[in-house]
Amino acid sequence: MTIKRRPEDFFVEEILSPGTAARLSETDGPIVLYRLTKRGLGTIDALERIAPRLRVPLERIAYAGLKDRHALTVQHVSILFPRGGAARAPDAIEMPGWKIERIGRLASHISAPDASGNRFRITVRNLSRRQCERMTEARRFLAAPDAPVGRTLRFVNYFGEQRFGSARHGRGFAARRLIDGDFEEALKLIVAAADRKDSRERKGVRRTIAAAWGDWEKLARELPPCPEHTIARRLAETGGDFRSGFSALPPFIRRITIEAYQSWLWNAVARRFIAGRCAPPLIELPSRFGDLLFPGAAAIPPDLAGTLIPLLSPGTALQDPWKSSAEAVLAGEGIALGDLRIPGLRSPYFGEVPRMLFVDAREFVLGPVETDESAAGAKRFKRFLRFFLPRGSYGTVLIGALGAQSNFR
Repeated sequence: MTIKRRPEDFFVEEILSPGTAARLSETDGPIVLYRLTKRGLGTIDALERIAPRLRVPLERIAYAGLKDRHALTVQHVSILFPRGGAARAPDAIEMPGWKIERIGRLASHISAPDASGNRFRITVRNLSRRQCERMTEARRFLAAPDAPVGRTLRFVNYFGEQRFGSARHGRGFAARRLIDGDFEEALKLIVAAADRKDSRERKGVRRTIAAAWGDWEKLARELPPCPEHTIARRLAETGGDFRSGFSALPPFIRRITIEAYQSWLWNAVARRFIAGRCAPPLIELPSRFGDLLFPGAAAIPPDLAGTLIPLLSPGTALQDPWKSSAEAVLAGEGIALGDLRIPGLRSPYFGEVPRMLFVDAREFVLGPVETDESAAGAKRFKRFLRFFLPRGSYGTVLIGALGAQSNFR
């Protein structure tokens, strides 16, 4: 099964909330809202290209959510231009891999609540006939019993693997090192550990840093303009103060470093909870960050339907019915709730965010079985999917539950 043979196979469009759309203005507000269309770039990669093109610091650009690099995506970014610059901001810019189009002005930056959700149009390729049948079976298994047949699928609201980008290198989460006060190892994982999914440019920067680790003067001279260059300069200035080096990272990188670990903890708690409370059969989806379990929608116990499990923070009150699952996951990590903080730093912090255990994919459509014209050799097939998910939920997780790599247990 292949879902991203080409970026156009995985199209995601971010939908603004009605309230955000209503506060847009043509002429008022210091911040300009743009529609960003990108292909083959992650959100952060795109912003690193947009900022110098518009001559604004990266910290003056905000977004409602991160979008996958291996996809064709549409999302929104808000940009705070220098004083008076909003009126002169360009209407559109198009460069290789990305395009921005001005859609209005705002009084304040956008953030996650400004998006109501995302629409997905996905082509799943390289399927055998049996795998196509398996997708139909999984659709029936996940179909919500209280909605039109097959039009709403209910599944566990796991975070997708792209959320764990900071740990794709297989050496663990930088945030776990930060909890222990090991700022050097955390910084190594963030800026010097390459992963096969990184862009060629990013891999080159990471390998350069790894090869010259400790020679900050050399790195400050040789690295191209990028966030890593700022870190090297800070380390050169401070004689290798790694806490200071971590603080020199752009705020959004520091934030997603913490959120990646929180999200992994959430998945582990949810997986353990589902295993203990939902009767088989379950769909089991293999994952290098921990296999994911999905109960049949009709078999979800009624008392669990509205369950909220928060991203864990030092102040989280562990509650039934998921309390014992959270305690077991924390014990397995060798930490307690009170350890979820970074010694000596107030920011970033482990904030508590409620998250629904189950989520609905609405307006779901599973297209007919078609011949995959892109497949070589043996006859293979493709299927088209379309659906809407609320913000914060992952289309890749739903596709995984429907897909050929999962199995019933």
